[in-house]
Amino acid sequence: LVQTDMRYYAKMGTWYFALFTSALYLSLACASPAAHMLGATVMGIFWQQLAGLGHDLGHSGVSHMFYTDMCVGSTIGNALMGISTGWWKRSHNTHHVVCNSVENDPDIQHLPVFAVAAKIFDHPYLSSYHNKVFNFGAVERFLVAHQHLLFYPVMMFARFNLYVQSWTLLLSSSGREVHYRRIEAAALVVYATWVAAVALSMPTWAETVGWILISHAVTALLHVQITVSHWAMETYHGHGYNDETDEWYITQLKTTMNVATPECLDWLHIGLQFQIEHHLYPRLPRHNLRKARELVRAVCAKHGIPYHEPGFFEANALTISALRDAALEARKAKRDPGHGFYTSALWEAMNAIG
Repeated sequence: LVQTDMRYYAKMGTWYFALFTSALYLSLACASPAAHMLGATVMGIFWQQLAGLGHDLGHSGVSHMFYTDMCVGSTIGNALMGISTGWWKRSHNTHHVVCNSVENDPDIQHLPVFAVAAKIFDHPYLSSYHNKVFNFGAVERFLVAHQHLLFYPVMMFARFNLYVQSWTLLLSSSGREVHYRRIEAAALVVYATWVAAVALSMPTWAETVGWILISHAVTALLHVQITVSHWAMETYHGHGYNDETDEWYITQLKTTMNVATPECLDWLHIGLQFQIEHHLYPRLPRHNLRKARELVRAVCAKHGIPYHEPGFFEANALTISALRDAALEARKAKRDPGHGFYTSALWEAMNAIG
């Protein structure tokens, strides 16, 4: 199953080309505002779909050769997607190693806006990825207390944050190794140039702003798909798989869920619905994940390991429920000086207690 069928990616390449050219045609060659906004919608679908290929390339899951897949992602991928492959690999590979670790996984370190579990804000902690202390203050309390209401609106604008993260890494002088740093930066400039040109080609400023907002809002499906795979699952402090009862395989099953989807919609979910198999075998080609699912399910059944696979809408409901539970805990922290942050050593030091 590790072998890649390049015919699959040839078909996907045709699909990407059709989406991209259709988006440009509707946005540039048509006169009506409705066509322009439809073009923005198709462009958002194109970015969401292309992210599946970017994800595959980032894991060296296409050619299985690091520099080949990295080079394609850093040039063509960056120029069409606008998100640094180097940044994505640094963040995402860390996520895979320490999935849902409060102190170590950047994919659940989203204060001040989100905290997927109360233990994330129960006391200040040092992020090993960001090399900064995350505190739970007044701003964090307010936002986290309403995070279940903010979830979908924030997902609609999450792409803008990825632009910032990409440029922050590429312009960093901290000495962190980034493959193809200059090439990636040049490709991102190409992306910004053509996106700005398309948006500014609109006859009015209202359409320009509308094109930008709609095209980016449509990509919310990608961000929702990524988050529902982990945010409702178990979190932990430090490193997982420390003993025989909580080793690598079991940790992935505890912190990751699949999303049950019909096979005819596999194109829509770009392989992200099979996160369990992907976390166990990150370089497995996307087109073989459904086959791998049957093998993994058999192993889990044999050994009595829970295999969590709700439907898409149920997965969303579980995620919102987890966010709401943490939000209620955050509201308690706001009212109760004996809860969480207010019992930490940092709070005591700030108030000269003890």
